[in-house]
Amino acid sequence: MIFEREVKKGRKLVFLIALIAFVLSAASLVYMGYEYYYNKKLNDDLSKKLSQIIKNGSNNKSENSDVMQSLTHINSDIKGIIKINNSKINYPIVQCDNNEFYIKHDIKKNKSKYGTIFIDYRNKLNNNSLAGQNIILYGHNMKDGSMFADLKLFKKEEFCKNNPMVDLVILPKEYKFEIFSVFVVNSDFDYRKIYFHNDEELSNYLKLIKSSALYFKDVEFNCKDTMITLSTCAYEWENARLVVQGKLIKAE
Repeated sequence: MIFEREVKKGRKLVFLIALIAFVLSAASLVYMGYEYYYNKKLNDDLSKKLSQIIKNGSNNKSENSDVMQSLTHINSDIKGIIKINNSKINYPIVQCDNNEFYIKHDIKKNKSKYGTIFIDYRNKLNNNSLAGQNIILYGHNMKDGSMFADLKLFKKEEFCKNNPMVDLVILPKEYKFEIFSVFVVNSDFDYRKIYFHNDEELSNYLKLIKSSALYFKDVEFNCKDTMITLSTCAYEWENARLVVQGKLIKAE
């Protein structure tokens, strides 16, 4: 009898442990779902406001001013939007005085594993010209497909050729970049140069990029041209980075 009672207690304990594990697992899934939809709605709402300014152009300065004021009230670090057709990438972008904060904070500066798409703090955006810079943006490669996860689409040459443009808005201007390079490298690979002091330095950089590229389109470059570099984590190996680059072809 004693043995049977102990067996029953053991079964109850196992059941209780399994139940607790199930409840915790379910709660974790619910929280993950909530966090995903909260982050998506937050970024979608801000993207709509920014798109409103872009659509208005310079025709409605009063309305644009009101929208910008509301965005600044949310976060003065907001700079614009990045968008890539046929992908989920359509997000507001920010910049602050370091490259660490927005890795773990959302666009309202709350802690979040999603972070925010952000521009390298070394890029100069306040002179109304991006000339001669490599504009670098960072974002997480989330397993739910959000943030910069869809950069993986560019690993396929066909997608690169069919979707060659990156639309970048740094208010009040719009920029179009044509993709010329896609590569996966170690995190210590030197692709994060902001400025090139002469054409020779730029040429050597492009040769280095080409030697590692999954996709590379030869384009004419000089050190006064503007480049965009989109960087995210890759899962090919530990500390791998997936990088997509484009050349500025239009600014308005």
